[in-house]
This record gives sequence, structure tokens and C-alpha cells, in this order.
Amino acid sequence: MRRKGEAMKKPTLRVTKWLADIPVEANCTQCPTVSFKAQGTSHRPNREEYQKSLQAQFDAHCKGVHSEG
Repeated sequence: MRRKGEAMKKPTLRVTKWLADIPVEANCTQCPTVSFKAQGTSHRPNREEYQKSLQAQFDAHCKGVHSEG
């Protein structure tokens, strides 16, 4: 239980697996069992596309799980 005035830590996206400089897997820092795998449209990994894929999955997760309401 939180004390009055104590802020809850905001979840962040943490990359857990890299392919050179391309993020391919990540997780939510607040949900250790939740992981995200980058998805692309071609067989060749693309850093920007994979970053956007991971961020979109994380944003959807946060909206569904961590949103205050």
C-alpha cells in the first residue's frame, strides 16, 4: 500500500535482447512475466521498425494494465 504523497513508479520498456544495434525483445519493468517480441514486415530486421513495434506493444500493455481509472 502506498503512503500519501508517494508516487507509484511508472512502468518502462526495457530491451532484453539485441541483434547488433537492433532491439528484438523487451519487457515491462513493472511486470516481470510480460515480454514483447519485435515484429517486422520483411525477413531482414529493421531497427526503426522493430523499435516502433516494441513501443506499440508496450503502449497497448500499459493502456490495458497500468492505466489509472
